[in-house]
Amino acid sequence: MDEKNLAKADPPLLNRFEKQKMSINDILDDRQKIIVENLGEWARRMSTLVGANQITQLRNKFTQKDLFIGFDKDETLQSLVIDITKDNPEADDDEILEKCKEILIAIASSDGVVRAERSSLERDEVERWKQVYFHQQNHDSLYDYFADLFSQLANPKGHLVIVNTFSNINTDVKSCLQELVKCQVDKLSTFKTEAQLSNRVSQSNDLIR
Repeated sequence: MDEKNLAKADPPLLNRFEKQKMSINDILDDRQKIIVENLGEWARRMSTLVGANQITQLRNKFTQKDLFIGFDKDETLQSLVIDITKDNPEADDDEILEKCKEILIAIASSDGVVRAERSSLERDEVERWKQVYFHQQNHDSLYDYFADLFSQLANPKGHLVIVNTFSNINTDVKSCLQELVKCQVDKLSTFKTEAQLSNRVSQSNDLIR
């Protein structure tokens, strides 16, 4: 049971079972814990502004959630390290750390990357990741992002991708893709159950094939 739902659980049900608390940190080995700690320090420094007085800092509070879209202090770094170490069993700690940083930069907001110029991270480090964000990764165009994705080595399992954007919900996705790929556009608000969404996805896959 998710700890967040514990308060709403039925007490008689809870009393029937032995209770043990487990978090994602419990499945990290010693090596992964060290990498998570180093990655966390890097993320903290990159989102800590310096050179501004205390009043300005309080008024313009800049956190890791502002820098990295969807950041969760209890799960994001841990799950990232687990995934990268699993996919790169031969990589050393420094390589794992760099790959994790690159993925974090990929989910950063553009204004957050610019603000990082005033962070406590070394200027050379910030400039390097700005170069990666603005010139190596694709954040300006949906077309460019998918064109780059499809140009990479084919993945037999396909690609499971979430694109976060500040664009209007009514943006014409098909127009943005410029016929690069066939796509089915649906709004989640039109589905009332998970089954409806699953059926729609299955129908779409049949059409594409």
